[in-house]
Amino acid sequence: MSGPLIQARDVAFAAAPPAAPAGLPPVDLFTGRTTDLAVLAAALRPDPAAAPVVISAVAGLAGVGKTTLAVRAAHEAVEEGWFPGGVLFIDLQGYDPRGRPSPDAALSTLLRALGVSAEHIPDERAGREALYRSLLARREPVLLVLDNASSADQVRPLLPGTRTHRVLVTSRHTLADLIGARQFDLNVLAEAEAVSLLDSAVHAARPDDDRVAADPAAAGELVRLCGCLPLALSIVAALLVADPGQPLEDLVAALGEASTRLGELAFGDSSGVHAAFDLSYHRLAPAEARLFRLLSLNPGRQVGTAAAAALADLSERRTDKLLRSLCRAHVLEPGEPRGWYRYHDLLRLYAQERAADDPDEAERAFARLLDHYVEAVREADERRNPAHEYSRAALAWLDVEHPTLVEAALVASRTGHRERAPALAFPLTGFLFYRRHWDDCAVLYTTVYEMAVDAGDRAGEAGAVHRLARPAREMREHQRARRLYEKFLGLSREAGDLPAVAQALHNLGSIARRSGDLTAALGHYDEALDRYRQLGDWRGEADIVFNLGTVARELRRDEEAAARYAEAMRLVVAHGDRLREARVLVHLGTLARRRRDHDDARHRWVRAMNLYAALGHEDMVRGIRKRLVGLRRRGR
Repeated sequence: MSGPLIQARDVAFAAAPPAAPAGLPPVDLFTGRTTDLAVLAAALRPDPAAAPVVISAVAGLAGVGKTTLAVRAAHEAVEEGWFPGGVLFIDLQGYDPRGRPSPDAALSTLLRALGVSAEHIPDERAGREALYRSLLARREPVLLVLDNASSADQVRPLLPGTRTHRVLVTSRHTLADLIGARQFDLNVLAEAEAVSLLDSAVHAARPDDDRVAADPAAAGELVRLCGCLPLALSIVAALLVADPGQPLEDLVAALGEASTRLGELAFGDSSGVHAAFDLSYHRLAPAEARLFRLLSLNPGRQVGTAAAAALADLSERRTDKLLRSLCRAHVLEPGEPRGWYRYHDLLRLYAQERAADDPDEAERAFARLLDHYVEAVREADERRNPAHEYSRAALAWLDVEHPTLVEAALVASRTGHRERAPALAFPLTGFLFYRRHWDDCAVLYTTVYEMAVDAGDRAGEAGAVHRLARPAREMREHQRARRLYEKFLGLSREAGDLPAVAQALHNLGSIARRSGDLTAALGHYDEALDRYRQLGDWRGEADIVFNLGTVARELRRDEEAAARYAEAMRLVVAHGDRLREARVLVHLGTLARRRRDHDDARHRWVRAMNLYAALGHEDMVRGIRKRLVGLRRRGR
């Protein structure tokens, strides 16, 4: 190394310090972070051809390894000879609950480290700042490491007065108001790096210990349970070192219980993960801390601004400001897409603990969240167009939120909000069917069905059975689908629900047709047609007439099929339903091809393809193009 290395954390020199004391803290075990080190090095490296980056601010959540990275970068910079004037290091203790040092105290410590005796340190801050900057101005380049700052106000009085020197700041907050600073956000380790760090830490203490390398599956699960957070990983390594006979699976089991995981992530008298999070939490403003707690009640992995506003019972504008503040404090991070936010896994557990301190507030907040989701889903469902298509904005929102919405309904069913479960689940049906989320349907509507049976709610039972039958039909589970639709038909007849009876008959007919039982299909379709006509439901009537045409075609009764398709065409054209019109055209083209009228088949299919293209159904367009290619080959 070249140049003096001076640590000013707890130093109180009575006289001038030695020429080159090795005061920079030692580097903890370090693995990975190659890109982060390279980016910091680029900022610290002297480059006469570029404007200097005087201040580099590294921010990240508690325990992510900010200090370790900064110290490692400082050591490498000194080894490169970039700072012949030395390195000053001071822990600003910005998150210490006992209080952080005043700028006067920090300046006094730095002046002592620069060789100023106590009797020559000015009493007032202005004098200390002036002397401090004067001393630095006469020195060759110095690297000043200001560790653990909680605000820009802590940093500003300690900044050098010239651009010769460099300042490296670490903080749990993004110090965006530190004007001119280059901001670096430090994230958790990649999983492979986390496993490597764990293995290296255990090997450093016990060179013959190969438990991590010998059980990669358990090691991977351990680092995932730690959220790849370096502080948590160091504690797990200490636990393994302390008990060399402990299998990794035992530690996985101990950490696998979410309610006790934070308590397990502690070792001896050292500060555990929970204590580290405490320091960040206590620095939050009351409104920030309240929102931080309440966000953990959202059952999904991330939460949108509108949902967060419902939890906190605040305006979206006010909530957005608080969310941004929590991100700057690195107790929350941006989600995807913009406008959604998420916790680190361990911070979520911590926030849930805090929320449990006030169960009444948590209960009210969760009720508001459920009501928000119910209203939002209902509004999206009610605004679908006549073809039952969602708006682009509604579909984008549902795509992001649907895992959370399903989980919210399931949580409601298990808690004191049972009535909200079907209120959320039923309006969500259209989206789940549209996106073909059949697994979600099975879990959600089985739960709602069981609730309805327990409550003796026949209407709710019918609604759940209907929604379970559709996925079974789509997945070609014909026997199960038939049983469910038969049950739905019985419940609908019992309730005198004529539209539901028509739907049940319609679906039973389609299941029978797909199973090859065309006689049963005709019977169900005929009765469904009577019901749809009785109701004046032209869409249902058109669909049944179309299906009767398909049954006739499969029975090789082509004239009857053509007549049914023509009847369906008249209905859909009269009502301007271009999607159904395209479907009928495809089947009329199929009939034409069967009778070897290739020109008519081509004409019908081209019309259908143009309709589908105009409606944005590219998958159907591709299918028809294949038919047209096959038709050309037959015509050769």
